[in-house]
Amino acid sequence: MKRIIVMALILVYGTLFAQEKEQKTNYISVQGSVELKEIANQATLNFSVKGVGASLRQAVENADKNTKIVTNKLIALGIKEKNIATSSFFSGENYGDKQFLSSNRDYQASITTIIKVDSLKLLQPVIFAISESDVQNMSQITFSLKDEVGFKRKARIEAVLKAREKAEDMTKALDVTLGKVISIDEIQPSQNISMNASSPAGRTKIYGVSPFNAVVGYQVGAVDESIGTGFFAQTISITSQVFVVFEIK
Repeated sequence: MKRIIVMALILVYGTLFAQEKEQKTNYISVQGSVELKEIANQATLNFSVKGVGASLRQAVENADKNTKIVTNKLIALGIKEKNIATSSFFSGENYGDKQFLSSNRDYQASITTIIKVDSLKLLQPVIFAISESDVQNMSQITFSLKDEVGFKRKARIEAVLKAREKAEDMTKALDVTLGKVISIDEIQPSQNISMNASSPAGRTKIYGVSPFNAVVGYQVGAVDESIGTGFFAQTISITSQVFVVFEIK
């Protein structure tokens, strides 16, 4: 019984000692925040093609044929086949423009194709080629970066470095020594969007990362008129923020 009591006292003393030691740790908390901007170097857009026929099969075949006519034009312009993909498909009875005395338009099929333009010099020719073809509609343009992951990583690293820089400035001014990192946390970036959120220019994406990295805000901002003729590339703005606690020796 005495042995159990002694062990319990040792455990309590050890806990109190650890808490006392932790309380004596001096620390400094800083926030690192950066905003990086890069001109978009690729774009995506969709177009839809409708096919009609006396049967569902004929309607699908007609839509597929018309889609291939458009995509072949784009491939001839320099769009890679790997950058062309079907994004949606619909088929069924044609209620819109069915003919009264003929079954030639009883069924319809619609194929939507997504195009990635990884050279913005081709953007205007691609838009013109699609608009001159037999398509139902063509969607709005969405701009992005080819190396989006690398751009976010660069912002994340610079935010951490900015936090250390601030901590070093403060400790130097106070004549103390900066120690090891105690903790690092992500911070939700503030949003300040002046553009219409429904348009590609106003879209914002938030990318969550691990607790050891910064949250990265991804915002499409102003346009840049130096790329393209008539269709200007947007500037991608990424904000990264971290909260870091350093030990003070």
